[in-house]
Amino acid sequence: MRWSSGVLAVVVALATAACTTSTAGEAQPVPTVTATGAAGGSQVTVGTMRVTVPDGAKYTEHSQDGLLDGCLAEGTVVCEARLLDLREATADPNAPINLPSAKRPFGWYTGTDVPTCITAASPPGQAAVATGSELLESGYAPVGSKKAEYGRWQVTCEDATQNNQVRMWWLPTSKILIVQYGSFQGWDAKMDTLLAGATFT
Repeated sequence: MRWSSGVLAVVVALATAACTTSTAGEAQPVPTVTATGAAGGSQVTVGTMRVTVPDGAKYTEHSQDGLLDGCLAEGTVVCEARLLDLREATADPNAPINLPSAKRPFGWYTGTDVPTCITAASPPGQAAVATGSELLESGYAPVGSKKAEYGRWQVTCEDATQNNQVRMWWLPTSKILIVQYGSFQGWDAKMDTLLAGATFT
């Protein structure tokens, strides 16, 4: 991922998402990574992590304004989940970033500004301010053969119609962040399947 206005937009634009349960386990070291893109049914590489995009979905590696960098989407929804390589952002000591963590209320949000609520009706750049983020679940969950730090939050928003849940998987050694936005029917299962099939080189 480029460290530019596009990356800044990604760092600042991470927000709200959906639910399921975590799988307990032990944290395991994971390799360092990079990123490429693909369309529905094909493979996407984010560093050393490779996943298969669900049929009917698309992956945007880089968007012109940077707001949709790393987005997975299907149908009319602009961004249901993000797969992000944060190596460059975390390597720069001056970068405006908070490391992902299930140990803080807005741990899914890497920006240093006010978090926002991304939903099907409010894509990145149009979302309301998030006013609360209650951790519902945390632990470790599988991403292929690896274990990621996992969290699920109930997020409340300035616009209550955008209240929702967010799921996060964070691989701290590889600096891969996966964030699932919104509670769309069937998307939890799709994300779990996508991540279960992840491979690492």
